Amino acid sequence: MQIAIIKDNAVETMGEHKALFPNVGFPGGVPTESWMAENSVMPVTEFRPYNGLTEKSTPVDPYIEGGVVYLHKIEALDDSEKTAAQTARNNRIAEDNRAFRDRLLSESDWMANSDVTMTDEWKTYRQALRDITKHSSWPNLKAGGPGTEETDWPVQPS
Repeated sequence: MQIAIIKDNAVETMGEHKALFPNVGFPGGVPTESWMAENSVMPVTEFRPYNGLTEKSTPVDPYIEGGVVYLHKIEALDDSEKTAAQTARNNRIAEDNRAFRDRLLSESDWMANSDVTMTDEWKTYRQALRDITKHSSWPNLKAGGPGTEETDWPVQPS
């Protein structure tokens, strides 16, 4: 467990609890809250949750907030950073959707064999898969799933 020794309400040193206190046996292997309070020690948190479309995590010098030492501050993205984050997200989703579409097409390739007569329903389905990138919601398609009928994906004929 990463901890920080605190002196005069500032971080004096940080490190793994076993390295900073090699001669102390901790119940359960980690320092308790009461032990940390008695010994001017605080836990170090290396990650704080944030929304990557509107915020960013910026490394900073260690600081104390709410009895915890943090190594990052969460800051708002400016408009150009928000646009870049949304574009990157959409690109990842589009890549995943294309891979899913390609898998669905390959699973139905047997319908295109020369000894199989493809029905109009299968032709329509396969064409809809090829055209999915032209969908008005692309790349943020509704996935549907068990118990729901809402999906932007074409439904495979039976």
